[in-house]
Amino acid sequence: MEVEIVYTRNKNWYAKIKDGKLIVEIPYYLRFNEKWKNDLIQKWKKLLEKQKKYEHINAVNWENVLLFWENVEKTEISGDFDREIKQILIDYITPLVDEYSERLWYKYKSIRVWKAKTKRWSCSFDQKLMFNINLVHLPTKYIKYVAVHEVCHLKHKNHSKEFWAEVEKFLPDYKETKRELKKMIIK
Repeated sequence: MEVEIVYTRNKNWYAKIKDGKLIVEIPYYLRFNEKWKNDLIQKWKKLLEKQKKYEHINAVNWENVLLFWENVEKTEISGDFDREIKQILIDYITPLVDEYSERLWYKYKSIRVWKAKTKRWSCSFDQKLMFNINLVHLPTKYIKYVAVHEVCHLKHKNHSKEFWAEVEKFLPDYKETKRELKKMIIK
């Protein structure tokens, strides 16, 4: 893979892949530190190799969109595409969250669906649940896992043993589901 080094006034380094090329932005003050540059590039190349092991899911093309792991013609989605997809996920995930939060005896304040490149979901300290719109493309088994995961964060704000024990009460096979989900990248 081709590597392009760009020097910036930023304090931190940054790397991205654009058009099949690894672009590494390095703070200007490190421009003469060859060892540091080479180490950084080697780390990114290892990460790229690791990324090849993931399942890359192409969720939207010209004719179809993947909804709950099934191809649906785009013509079946009326109006504003992003708004419709967002609403489909909200309509699906809200009853799940309601059910599990009632069983856990913890209430949430709100549910929000947003578009993000990396983060898939989160639970804020003030009990607001947020889900990435890309979840709508996955099989329902993974959406259920995410809903349970976030509802358990209403009670446990970390990934402690108690948190995972709570998740396991709802989903005894959560470890395998979690492992499979980590290997998926939605494009």
